[in-house]
Amino acid sequence: MSATTPGAPQQERRKFFRIDDDIYLEYRRLDEDDYQQRLKHPPGARQDSSGLALQLHSLTTQSSNILSQIRKRDPDVGQYLAIIDRKLELLTRALLGAQLGNISGPNTHVNLSGNGLAFLSSEALERDSKLELRLMLFPGNTVVNSLGRVIHCLNGRSGGAPSYRIGVEFTHLAEIARDALVRHTLELQSARLRQRKEKGS
Repeated sequence: MSATTPGAPQQERRKFFRIDDDIYLEYRRLDEDDYQQRLKHPPGARQDSSGLALQLHSLTTQSSNILSQIRKRDPDVGQYLAIIDRKLELLTRALLGAQLGNISGPNTHVNLSGNGLAFLSSEALERDSKLELRLMLFPGNTVVNSLGRVIHCLNGRSGGAPSYRIGVEFTHLAEIARDALVRHTLELQSARLRQRKEKGS
């Protein structure tokens, strides 16, 4: 399987669940030369720190149910494996140290899916503009790097100030990063449904 998934014709694109979320988002515009250069070393490749961190996170998620079963059968072994799991988490944070920087929390409200995102911006971005994006998802501090293309820029106002609703399609996103995005949206939706049920009971 390819490490990245380029944009595909509309009929071939997978449909993904969309959800509103508060994330950390930063982006920079790329001219065509920069974009083509970035395609040679796409973000989130397995050898970079974010790709490795996502792989570690994916393995931790896959093993969580097994770890829970082991804890029930043998608490000592379960505790030992939990310590190893914690070490991996610390290693992941160390790998991402340079990328995390001084990020303290969300800075942008978005509508998010495995295909792209939409958000409000004080600056207009021309349709088909190429972007390099970095997202951090909470509460897991999952970092996702991607290349994207602006698919719409709609005029609007926010509190009297000019604003633009920007729609971005991910054009190159590592499959493991897309899986992390999809898992995040599903987990967030499940958590919100549980909260609603608890409030209604």
